[in-house]
Amino acid sequence: MMKKVLKICLIFVLAFALMIPRANAKTLGALKQELANLKAKKSANESTKSRTQSEINSTNAAISNAHAEVEKAETDIEVAKKRIEDSNTKITKTKEESAKLLAFFEIMQGEDMLLEYVSGATTMNDLIMRADAVTQIMDYNQNKLKELEQLIEDNKQLQVDLKKKEEDLNKKITEYESSVESLQNDLSSLVRLSLDIDSQIKAQQDLIKFYESVGCKDDQDISTCSGVSDNSGWLKPTNKGYISSIFGYRTFVLNGRTVTDYHTGVDIAGVSRGTTIYPTANGQVAAIIWHASCGGNQVIIHTRVNGEDYSIHYAHMLEVYVSVGQQVNINTPVGSVGGGGETLRYNGGWDTCSTGYHLHYNVAKGHYLGNGYSSYSKYVSNSMSPPGLPKYGSWYYSRY
Repeated sequence: MMKKVLKICLIFVLAFALMIPRANAKTLGALKQELANLKAKKSANESTKSRTQSEINSTNAAISNAHAEVEKAETDIEVAKKRIEDSNTKITKTKEESAKLLAFFEIMQGEDMLLEYVSGATTMNDLIMRADAVTQIMDYNQNKLKELEQLIEDNKQLQVDLKKKEEDLNKKITEYESSVESLQNDLSSLVRLSLDIDSQIKAQQDLIKFYESVGCKDDQDISTCSGVSDNSGWLKPTNKGYISSIFGYRTFVLNGRTVTDYHTGVDIAGVSRGTTIYPTANGQVAAIIWHASCGGNQVIIHTRVNGEDYSIHYAHMLEVYVSVGQQVNINTPVGSVGGGGETLRYNGGWDTCSTGYHLHYNVAKGHYLGNGYSSYSKYVSNSMSPPGLPKYGSWYYSRY
């Protein structure tokens, strides 16, 4: 009798527990609201892009003006140099004339000719005029020399000033160009974010459409519609592979440039073009992203392992064989390995951030874009080093 009562109590407890919604469970209506929030975020991002582009245009105009000022300064410097050369020529000529004049005066003085010239005046007025003429000639000659010497000094200072202006303008151009590079990096980041938002919006729209197609209501817990079954562990995504890049911060060379970033997963190399990719646990396809500028073709699978929700993310795929909402098991071909050859941008493809054929494999806690969360930043913070893989620099030759 006591065992029967305990059994009935246990049934009631279990039934009550099943009635309590899971902490991360969401309704279809909540998912639609998150979609609206993503669209609002995209709109705000577009405004930021527009402002940043305006700053870039303004700074580029400033650079153009600064270059024009540098060219003018260089022209002015050349003009100043020519003026100095002309002044030096005039000074040399004036000095030569002055020397001849002084020599003439000395001859005249030596032979009493100067005295004779002055004293040869017939009237007092004539005497004064002759004496003034001699003095004026000497003063003119000295003043001319001083004037030319001052002109040389002025031109030298002008040349120094123009050189400094040229240096200041070149420094300003460097600052402007650095500012533009920074703004372009900001814009590039915003563009990538915008593409991420576009991808999220498209993926969430497809997922909502799937939930509606299987009969989920707006006020219904979508975890009851998903059909994601539990798994007891993790497999590997390919039959063999080499762990070529780690989870977390890393530094590597991309397109001839050293890059440091936060890697949300691991890279599996040592595989050829078209190598088949499999789910690492049974689950449901939640999203497919096509031709993203960074990541190429991508697939996100919702799964549950040991009672916990996770999102499996594959990127740099050549082909995708599944569709949104499809139930997949560990032996379902999801797609094939890309990340090289025709998928690369410089070969006419779409992927800008791949270094060759490999699979980017990411695992994050919760169901991203599903009944967990829709924030990409939260997805990144929820990312973890994928379980069941060997350490960096190691090979594996089995999925188990």
